[in-house]
Amino acid sequence: MRHYYYTIAALETIRLEDKVPISEAKFLQFAEDTLNAKDYQVLLKSRWGLTEPTGLFFADRILSWEKELRLELGKARILKLQFDPLPVLPASDGNDALLEKVRAALALDSPLDAERFLDHLRWSFIEDMSACHFFDLEALVVYYFKLQIALRQEKFQKELGQESFEKAYAAVTESFNITTL
Repeated sequence: MRHYYYTIAALETIRLEDKVPISEAKFLQFAEDTLNAKDYQVLLKSRWGLTEPTGLFFADRILSWEKELRLELGKARILKLQFDPLPVLPASDGNDALLEKVRAALALDSPLDAERFLDHLRWSFIEDMSACHFFDLEALVVYYFKLQIALRQEKFQKELGQESFEKAYAAVTESFNITTL
């Protein structure tokens, strides 16, 4: 196993809800300059939402957890919207029990609060996964996942989000010919 002491030591700490200290492009360029080619390719495949294997069990485990989270969110949203007939979703691998956490997220008053809750959940999971990884590829994968979450959080703007939500909601209600009170 390779260690990347210089690479990791040179990176600034990322904290959720703080200004992100590095752009994704600069991080990836730095990683490309300091990692071997195979490890860099693994890092590139370590993106939230991807389902293809990365070549690193550690990263694949995190992505499997994210898939489970998204499946539970999909199931809960479908039930909440009372679709008939219920659409078929992919089967769960059963590795993670996230139903209660998903219910907690969906019970929040605003979509923004729910998204922040889910990002904190993701952050906490990868923090737990990184417990014994300090200067290895796994530590860089964790850093990259955290960077993606933090950059996503920086994009949240309440006014634009509210406007976008209202447009999407109007389009959905119009397509179903639902009248609002």
